[in-house]
Amino acid sequence: SDCHPSLGTVAERQAMRQAMDEHGNGLIGKTPLASASRGRLLGGEPPMVGKSIIAPQMSRTQEVFNAFTMLPTTCMSLHTLLFPSVTTTSQDKVLAAAIVLHFPFSFFYHLNCALQHGRIDPVEGNALLKLDLAFIHISGTLMSYATSGATAWFLGNAAFNAVSVYRTWHWANTVVERRICRLICCLGYMVPVLFVDTVLFVQMFVAFVAMAACFVLNKQLRGWGHSLSHVLLVPFLACLFAVS
Repeated sequence: SDCHPSLGTVAERQAMRQAMDEHGNGLIGKTPLASASRGRLLGGEPPMVGKSIIAPQMSRTQEVFNAFTMLPTTCMSLHTLLFPSVTTTSQDKVLAAAIVLHFPFSFFYHLNCALQHGRIDPVEGNALLKLDLAFIHISGTLMSYATSGATAWFLGNAAFNAVSVYRTWHWANTVVERRICRLICCLGYMVPVLFVDTVLFVQMFVAFVAMAACFVLNKQLRGWGHSLSHVLLVPFLACLFAVS
């Protein structure tokens, strides 16, 4: 194909077709594939798309839903910040601020995927995706303080998430590494709940597993798993607000 480097071996091309990104996107159909060199598979240089048509696994409509299903948790957080009750603590406000901080990067990433559907790669060379993933870690750092109230725990999470952000921004990690790092980031603000309220932690953990399952099984759910995982953030966040 024009504007594309060597496609490598048959095995490499098959590996590329099977690869899935963090947001359940991939190149399908007859889309020309970029080089499947070792560096490319490890998240190196983005492909030269040229005039090729990108065929994401999620439709334009699904990406719109992915964007707007981020609103419920953001509205919950804005309400906490703008209309605090007598029981609202400073940790509640930190938690709410962290959610609001991440919102625009996720919202505009998905909205851009919808508006530019078929014309941009939703993963490779996508700066909005990098910002979305980076601010998951940045917000997670703030949330670790909101649930623990411990400076040392916060600093430890900050150091880990800073490295994760750096590696993600430079696309120096694999899909598996990025997912594992996001899991550790989540545990950074979930584990402190275990020492405060065991029952609440179990409820939150169940909500997290359900949310993560929808995310991971996005393909099996015909592309709707990602939006559903955003919806399930509501009960998950409710548990976090209950403990902070």
